[in-house]
Amino acid sequence: MNVNLQIYNDDYKEDMILCIAHFFGFHLGLSSEGAIDNIDTSIAEQDLNEWTTKENQLYMIMYANNVAGFLRIGYRGGNVAWIEDVFVKEEFRNRGIATESIRQAEEIIKATPPYNAICFDVVPRNVDALKLYHKLGYQTLSLITVRKNLVPKESSDTQKINGLEFKI
Repeated sequence: MNVNLQIYNDDYKEDMILCIAHFFGFHLGLSSEGAIDNIDTSIAEQDLNEWTTKENQLYMIMYANNVAGFLRIGYRGGNVAWIEDVFVKEEFRNRGIATESIRQAEEIIKATPPYNAICFDVVPRNVDALKLYHKLGYQTLSLITVRKNLVPKESSDTQKINGLEFKI
């Protein structure tokens, strides 16, 4: 497969800003009626600047000489690295690109002492991502993030964990 992770450089800034905007639009769409395409690119540009700091490694996912998306690794300290975000543009999905990108990121992290474990944060409604991560061996629950919406939001989907019911 012709997929490789290439460390981000400013030659691809505009494309990366659009990818980040679409990434957040997708996540907003998980809690509404579908992906949202009108995300403010100035916010995406701010995120790009934050994601290229010493604690982060932002990679462009290159597929057949095209930017197919991005993958970001966060080094938060200790011995656990986080694959913070993975995004593949819609026109490149279902080709194994995310799978191969994650495998390459695992090799990068393995080669970076002292990191010997990898975690993901994933929105419970992102079932496709959960299935992919599970298939790749991410089968141990490590942390659970709980959230309280300060603006009321209706959600009928729930999940029980240790006998407690949570909205997802």
